[in-house]
Amino acid sequence: MSQILYQEKMDGISIDRICREPGFTMPSKHLHNEYEIYFLVEGERYYFIGSQTYHVKKGGLVFIDRGLVHQTSQAGNESHDRILIGLEDTALAPFFALTGELSLSRFFEEHCGVLPLSEEDARTALGYLERIAAELQKREGGYRLLVLSSLAALFFFAQRLFLKNKGNPLSAPLSASPKHRKVDEAAAYITEHYQEPLSLESVAKHLFVSKCYLSRIFKEAAGLTVVEYINLCRVRQARRLLLETSMSITELAECLGFESITYFERVFKKYTLVSPLKYRKTYSGSLEPVS
Repeated sequence: MSQILYQEKMDGISIDRICREPGFTMPSKHLHNEYEIYFLVEGERYYFIGSQTYHVKKGGLVFIDRGLVHQTSQAGNESHDRILIGLEDTALAPFFALTGELSLSRFFEEHCGVLPLSEEDARTALGYLERIAAELQKREGGYRLLVLSSLAALFFFAQRLFLKNKGNPLSAPLSASPKHRKVDEAAAYITEHYQEPLSLESVAKHLFVSKCYLSRIFKEAAGLTVVEYINLCRVRQARRLLLETSMSITELAECLGFESITYFERVFKKYTLVSPLKYRKTYSGSLEPVS
């Protein structure tokens, strides 16, 4: 059972706060074209991001780059309360351009992952997030500027923490569960070899585990099957190549390990909701970077 405390949005920015009972696992079957900021107000969660599973506790602040597979799952036996922000690059890019001090793409590239906060810092972060939600709820004069200001303050707050602890990286501990360690090992292997012919069977064989066991634990931790993860890794790279190269769709399908151009187009559309050609036409020359 879930309780939505608020759910607000404006152009390029959305924020919601939801309390959920034990047992909830986040569905994740597509690639986001937006950045995400996740703050755990209460409880604890396992958070699979890219190819690693983190153990996030109360006060954890998570920055998720675009195009990354990510999934939360149950840790412990209690309910959890979280705030989630979805953010498009165009929403803050003009605002940050006024000072030139921060680039969203660079920030998420350098700091994607989990930032555990002290109790005092967690209260500060929560204050910024709640101000954003309050302004969007009231929508009084100047609310857009105040939302952008609070978001910018949150980013600079996090940036200062990262710089302050340079040389002593801040990061939530990876899950110590043997199951999660094996999932992370599988994800890392796929990330490095997605251009090769891969299957559940071949990955399981490389890890010296049964395909049934790998299938079960991967689905539990990552929220998708091994084959879905392989395809998402390939689609993520396809998005980059579509915008950065002049490779044909046939060449892309072949170099990324797809068995046919038809299968490539079907998989690409499944996870991005558009065809490869439409994606190239829509985003070439735009602010849409490919992560």
